[in-house]
Amino acid sequence: MRDVFDGSDPIVNRAIEIMGGHEAFKNALDADNAAMKSRWNQDTAAIGRILRAHLYVEHYLTEHLQQVNPRLGDLDEARLTFAHKVQLLDGNGPPAITYLIAGIKRLNKVRNNLAHSLAATVSDGDTATFLSCLSRFSNMNGKNPTEDPLDVLERFAEFAASTLHSSSSTFGKAYAQAIEEGCQPAIT
Repeated sequence: MRDVFDGSDPIVNRAIEIMGGHEAFKNALDADNAAMKSRWNQDTAAIGRILRAHLYVEHYLTEHLQQVNPRLGDLDEARLTFAHKVQLLDGNGPPAITYLIAGIKRLNKVRNNLAHSLAATVSDGDTATFLSCLSRFSNMNGKNPTEDPLDVLERFAEFAASTLHSSSSTFGKAYAQAIEEGCQPAIT
């Protein structure tokens, strides 16, 4: 491979000239390469955790929407975005689902920020939204959210997916029927 600075390429020579010489050209090239490396060298574990949480919730969001309205057809074939699926929840469903909408939207925002900035971050505002949604439910399966934002995001995603899945699970249907029949949950 030839050296770009060997003087044999007229385009490179002209670019060097336009940029003010070899030193400026090399500095700009080094800065660009460093910026690209920093974007490549992201925290892949954090990225994976965010993407897994988003995909997990989307799976059960799709399942829920198809269960409560089978006339929608195949949502995968319709190529609806995550945001469109959340809009289909519309806030008129069971309170447990309605309370989760803000957190589900926030999860999508975190994933979108990752896609557009390549930075795997969960802000304090994101964490507060997830905790607010979770705090509406008295029984958190004995788990207390930690202060680690990614842990809170994952706990929210697991809970949201479980709540969405309950519309199609055998247990969830039996539980809903018991409520419709007038049974009240035990207070612990």
